[in-house]
Amino acid sequence: MNRVLFRVDGHSQMGLGHLMRCLALAQHLQAEDIEVTFAVLPGTVPFCRARHDWVGAVLTIPEGLTQQDEIAWLSQQPAFQQVDIVVLDGYQFNEIYRQALKQTGCQLALFDDNNNSGMLHADLVINGAANAEQLGYNLSAPDAKYCLGEKFRVLRREFTYAETSWAKRNSLLITMGGSDPANLTLPLLKALDSAGADMPIRVITGAAYPVLTELQSFLQQTRLTIQHIHNCQQMADAYSHAKLAISAAGGSQFELLACATPALLTVVADNQLNATQQASQQGWCQLYDSRTSFSANAMANDIIVLWPDENKLTAMHSNALKYADINGAVRVIRAMLNLAKES
Repeated sequence: MNRVLFRVDGHSQMGLGHLMRCLALAQHLQAEDIEVTFAVLPGTVPFCRARHDWVGAVLTIPEGLTQQDEIAWLSQQPAFQQVDIVVLDGYQFNEIYRQALKQTGCQLALFDDNNNSGMLHADLVINGAANAEQLGYNLSAPDAKYCLGEKFRVLRREFTYAETSWAKRNSLLITMGGSDPANLTLPLLKALDSAGADMPIRVITGAAYPVLTELQSFLQQTRLTIQHIHNCQQMADAYSHAKLAISAAGGSQFELLACATPALLTVVADNQLNATQQASQQGWCQLYDSRTSFSANAMANDIIVLWPDENKLTAMHSNALKYADINGAVRVIRAMLNLAKES
């Protein structure tokens, strides 16, 4: 296997998560001297260029193409014609798209979360959720190879070297994802302020965070001790210095686990629930279901109660150390290499 092409886009919060897990796999592929190309729409290109840890070439797909026209356009590109495996990631790529892509003759690897979009037409299915083996991929992709379960969680290379010791942790970390789609950050900070919280706080907002000006205005007048980092690109370092993290429950939870960071995880979408329920049963995090409502005051009170409970926090940290696994990408690449040999 010499060349891999990723088809992914990061227009939404979910899409940005897909882009980041593809970047994670791409980083490990490049470390194995495998050439990587990302095929994305114009709106995703700025996110790619803003990443200091970006790897691979970027192939910009013309805006406004139909699914069939897009695949026809891709099939004419040298980067596509020379590829060994195409990796697809995104809910917008439906069964019709997947089938048409497979009909070009490519080997198709697919990141999937819920197996709820019809026949997959994939040669390799990747799903790092704990319950992935129970989702029925034998029916939707009967001829595929499978990378299913916690052993196949793909993390960026920075988490391969993450510090997991407890001694240097001293801050409360609040990070609600690339765009904080449910707008949880600011209400939680206001609730902590009203409750008289006095711990050092680090707030991280993503590149697509939409209320940055309002947050900055709040930071100028709050009594809280806050460090704000916008578009942070050293998340492993941030997680490794957190005594407790308040985080969106997407792919970030696997990064927190790799850093053995106790966490309160907020579920804002249905596709996040199963994995987060499994994580909470492991004893290193607590789940907050915010899909229909979110009580910032209740969470702030829980934080204030938990923060001084050193025994509880160190137990959560110890439980995370038991379950952390940073080698998922290595296992996925091994499966991809075997797939490429069979083509």
